[in-house]
Amino acid sequence: MKDACILTSDIGTSSVKTALFDLDGKTLATASQAYTTRHERPGWSDQSAADWWQGYQKSVRSIVAQQPDRSRQIAVIGVSGQMLGCLPVDSEGEPLYPSPIHADLRAAAEADQIADLIGREHIYRLTGNILDARSSLAKLLWFKNQQPDIYREAYRFLQAKDFVVSKLTGQLDSTDYSDAVHAQWLDLERRCYLTDVLQTLGLDARRLPAVHKGSDPVGRLAATSANLLGLTAGIPVVAGAGDGACAAVGAGAGMPGDVHACLGTTAWICGIRKKPVFDPGQRLFNLISSDGDAYGVFGTTQNAGHAVRWAMRLFTDADETTFDRLAGQVPPGSEGLVFLPYLDGERTPVFDADARGIFFGVGSSHDARHFRRSVLEGVALAFASIVAIFREADPVSRIRRIGGGARSELWRAMIASACQVDLECMATPSDEATALGMALTAGCGVGLYNDLGNAQQIVKSKSIEQPDKGLIAVYNRIYPLYAKLYEANKALFTAL
Repeated sequence: MKDACILTSDIGTSSVKTALFDLDGKTLATASQAYTTRHERPGWSDQSAADWWQGYQKSVRSIVAQQPDRSRQIAVIGVSGQMLGCLPVDSEGEPLYPSPIHADLRAAAEADQIADLIGREHIYRLTGNILDARSSLAKLLWFKNQQPDIYREAYRFLQAKDFVVSKLTGQLDSTDYSDAVHAQWLDLERRCYLTDVLQTLGLDARRLPAVHKGSDPVGRLAATSANLLGLTAGIPVVAGAGDGACAAVGAGAGMPGDVHACLGTTAWICGIRKKPVFDPGQRLFNLISSDGDAYGVFGTTQNAGHAVRWAMRLFTDADETTFDRLAGQVPPGSEGLVFLPYLDGERTPVFDADARGIFFGVGSSHDARHFRRSVLEGVALAFASIVAIFREADPVSRIRRIGGGARSELWRAMIASACQVDLECMATPSDEATALGMALTAGCGVGLYNDLGNAQQIVKSKSIEQPDKGLIAVYNRIYPLYAKLYEANKALFTAL
């Protein structure tokens, strides 16, 4: 078994990323295949499940071509994926309609209908997740209301990774706890479908797949799919898990007490807990861990790397190095220029799709460099606002970080100081954390590792960014002002 390896893929928002790992977590090969998102109407964002499967096939065949010998030593296959989808398939597993993805807002009226019939607070208390138009529960109701023929014909409604698993194994009846609870289909604590809620909404729980731990084997690679992929039939396939649940493991932070941050287009901080956290202000959301044995408590800022890329386009910076160099020419605090990074709404500490960005304190002495630095500092302060919520329950002194945005030394220093934490950089490449987390989860499912705690020991630390006392003093002065900007403008955002 020492030569065994693990094949994992992440069905992401823009592409499928596939990787082959050995049991020490070394990446043997990677491949990706892009696909498109359709925007048929304003607020609609959906994808073709056929594109997911075609992309998966191409990426796996690329892995086999790169590592033909090691591909014959694959001991288990795992698939993670984007969350908050809702794909209807018939009894043969064929898609009946494109899947609305996590960014899709078509079900706003259905979210309001659920709120009227069930109550937003009650849904949060049952699922640990915040009800809005992106909810898979709302999307399921949208199919019933707006596409009744599709709803009636649907044998199952699946998440992205569940569809690929169905293609691999030939069976349609599988999802995992993380996807099901984030979809608001599952009771967070009882681990069963919300049959009473579904019945009240006129929805049929029998159209939802059986729920498993992400590490549970749910079938074996079928001969037909094995031939398409260039693999050996019979390889165990686990249920898989949502990308957020897998990223914690890939960051080496998948056990109770661990905290990690992912600094990507959007960004989050996640703390693993033995029990879920029901925040009275509904500022945090909960996932069940990839092995089903714990809970990931998340706070999310909607515009992290996205805000930086927006500013780079605004100032025509060719690369992040140029952006950082010019931002670094301005003193900490941007000489009184404060940025609220709510460009496209926010999720934590305020859940408001109407919120928008603000540059506050603009003066004639400010130039483009100040705006660059204030964008970086604004996102750092957004992280600080999430850490402040976590600290209401538990101390936070160290955060393990992953994500492409963490490449910036300047930004890392800001985040460490604004949050007043040691920011630990993990050796996992930024674009492989989710895949590695899925690999370790899948390995636990077939006995390659004793458990997730044992498995994540292979994830190593690369460096630690410690907070700077001078920066702490600056951000302690700015933060109270930053924290008031949203409330002072909330009504104006709605009016706008």
